Amino acid sequence: MIELYDHQAAALDDLRQGFKLGHRQQVLAAATGFGKTVVAAHLACSAAKKGNKALFIVDKIELIGQAVRTLRGLGLRVGILQGDNTDFAESDDIIVASIQTIRARQAPWWVRVVIIDECHILHEEHVRLIERWNALPFIGLSATPLRKGLGRYFTNLVRGPSVRWLTDNGFLVPARGFAPAEEAVADAIKDVKVRAGDGDYVESSLARAVNQRELIGDIVSTWQARGEARQTLCFATSIAHSKAIRDDFEAVGVAVGHLDAYTPADERKTLVDAFRAREIRILSSVDVLGIGFDVPDASCLILARPTLSETKHFQQLGRGIRRAEGKADCLILDHSGNTRRFGLPIHFEVPDLDQSEQAKGEVKRKRDRDVLVTCTHCGALMERDERTCPRCGLDRPQRSSKVTYRDEELVEFGAAESPPGSSIGERRAFYQKCVALMLQRGSKPERAYHLTKAKFGGFRAPWSWRELEPLEPTPDVVRFVRSQDIRYRKGRGR
Repeated sequence: MIELYDHQAAALDDLRQGFKLGHRQQVLAAATGFGKTVVAAHLACSAAKKGNKALFIVDKIELIGQAVRTLRGLGLRVGILQGDNTDFAESDDIIVASIQTIRARQAPWWVRVVIIDECHILHEEHVRLIERWNALPFIGLSATPLRKGLGRYFTNLVRGPSVRWLTDNGFLVPARGFAPAEEAVADAIKDVKVRAGDGDYVESSLARAVNQRELIGDIVSTWQARGEARQTLCFATSIAHSKAIRDDFEAVGVAVGHLDAYTPADERKTLVDAFRAREIRILSSVDVLGIGFDVPDASCLILARPTLSETKHFQQLGRGIRRAEGKADCLILDHSGNTRRFGLPIHFEVPDLDQSEQAKGEVKRKRDRDVLVTCTHCGALMERDERTCPRCGLDRPQRSSKVTYRDEELVEFGAAESPPGSSIGERRAFYQKCVALMLQRGSKPERAYHLTKAKFGGFRAPWSWRELEPLEPTPDVVRFVRSQDIRYRKGRGR
């Protein structure tokens, strides 16, 4: 049995203290990379020394092998209760079981400790076990315990250290990212229906809206420009969407694999092994890689599935922040707008367990504004209370402008146009970049005056600026000029 880190040992102590206080059903809420299975293994080992056996329940069949390997690697005798793979005995220290097989065959009666992995996905069979074995210790494990009514079945919450703490202390890698301008995503999904049950988008409606490249940018070209040829996981909306993404990447010579719920187990293993060996650069999937997929080699995530589920968003981000050799950070290419709404991994905070009578769906936390803001100078992600950009060192303007045109390219977390209250230096630099762009196009450089006027609410560039040297145009300037061209053409059409 491996030695626990201090933060893992502290969580284990908190669980034991909860037992002493009479809590039989507890949740250990800890981030991806915390080592929840390691803590669970120590609990099982302690129970085995007292002659008590443990049951480890997973939600997805594909997680069986992963849990078995981890627990055996920690020195436990592990049995399996899962379909045709069932092989366990009362002499085993712990039995790894799928909830589906327990529903079909029942759990072994002689276990004395029950551990529920990903307990925010609570099945009726989980509830029946808790109610039938209410004298036994139950421990739910989750990075995102946002399930409605979870507090009705678990009476105590033990919080592990936050993602921010784990990142700052080197247990996880930091995340940075790029995303489409907000209005482009909002426009693409404005008519998508929302399910009454869990409050997320209806998949069929969402798939039709998202599987249109012109609406949210070119996933392939963005990865080519930003992805730095990293090992990448892509989260798609539907099987057709995922396969279309795969085909587009393959068309430009990038090796891609597609996974979905219907992919045979042997083919799934072949694809994952090829990904680990870097024979495949990208794995694209639909609801397969979001939970429990443990391949820390991935250092880039493509978010191509808009969601209103905070759980789904942070579970997806968790696939990219585990440490791996040579991995410095995780790059997020967000074609969904999810990161604007919910934030980066470090912004997730574990709330109290929900006590509502409704036991389906997810707790929705109200947000009056986006979690993040961006530097209007360089587009870097900033905390709301930061006044100086940590990347470019420039002060943040007091007011930020809104994007007023459709942007079909990705920009770093919504880097927008400079605000009306921007400095004279910013306006002058914009003017100089417009001059350079006009010269590159073979257009009259005098148009830079009118572009600057349109950009800054009627501001008139001084005559003396005509003597300034042109500056290399940046992507934000190119996008603004393009939007003005589109507006002009549409005006002529009317």
